[in-house]
Amino acid sequence: MVKSLLQTNMLLTACKYCGSAVLLLGGIWCAGAIYYTGNLRGTMRGLTTVLFFTAVLFLLAWSLKGNWLGLLDAAIIETVVLGHFLLLSPQEAFRHTRWQKPWLHRPHAVFSDSKVTINFVRDFIYRTANDYDVNYTNMTVDLEKVTALDVILSHWDGMANVAHTMISFSFADGQYLAFSMETRLPQNIRQGFLPGLYKQYGLIMVLGTEEDIFKLRTDFRKEELFLYRTNATPEQAEKLFRKLLCNLTEMHRTPRYYNSIFSNCTTSLVPLLREIDPAIRNDLRMLFNGYSDELLFELGFLRCRQGETFEQLKRRRKVAQYLTNYDNYSAAIRTDI
Repeated sequence: MVKSLLQTNMLLTACKYCGSAVLLLGGIWCAGAIYYTGNLRGTMRGLTTVLFFTAVLFLLAWSLKGNWLGLLDAAIIETVVLGHFLLLSPQEAFRHTRWQKPWLHRPHAVFSDSKVTINFVRDFIYRTANDYDVNYTNMTVDLEKVTALDVILSHWDGMANVAHTMISFSFADGQYLAFSMETRLPQNIRQGFLPGLYKQYGLIMVLGTEEDIFKLRTDFRKEELFLYRTNATPEQAEKLFRKLLCNLTEMHRTPRYYNSIFSNCTTSLVPLLREIDPAIRNDLRMLFNGYSDELLFELGFLRCRQGETFEQLKRRRKVAQYLTNYDNYSAAIRTDI
């Protein structure tokens, strides 16, 4: 009997400590949610966040002294914060938001038989990364004339383990169209990892000319950009193109949040690539997406020469900076040197 009581007490104590640990982590997350989405400004925002987390700590300490009510109260207030966060829709959160110029317009598609006209294709002309002429154009392409699919990775600040992932399509009439899933930033806001966890930015699918999307990164941001031809057939490329247009239409109808981990430039594109090649699997290199090109090479998704190693392919597919002597930029960056 005594042994059974001791075991029961040990189990209850273990549950109490486990519950306290879970609620402590939940309290840390909820404090961030209050700070970023509590509709408070200045001193009140910081003060409210501190008071909330202090209350959570007090309740957890109270529970560890033998009062289970502390755990229940902490769980209730955290549930309230979580409920508010989950109910915060992009339409409500961004109702009065003014967006920065690179993400001012969301592109959308208008279908007509086998052709589609895409409005607000970005085609900025840059003098520096922050000095440019804002220019949007409309592009009409034939859905049945998609010929190739390319995957692009761009590394910034010399970082190897992370990259911005993009894809681009070639068409039989010589047109090219780049897709870049990006963070849609409000005016006067800089992107950060923590705010990106708390519904502070929109997610936007930028469609643009390669001379805008790629040269911005190579020539003005000084990034290392690699363009890989893929082994996708025209039929597979067309399938992915149609799927992207469906997503584009859905995103135009229902805005989405950017999330630093779960909904970013790579996680938003990988499920689409998997539709045309099921071999593309979950892998840590998709999280540390700077190595996703190595994974795609191992899976045979990237076009390469016979016997060519990944390192050789990567050197060959680096897009040069300051290309000036060309009639067609997209054709020039696809020339194997």
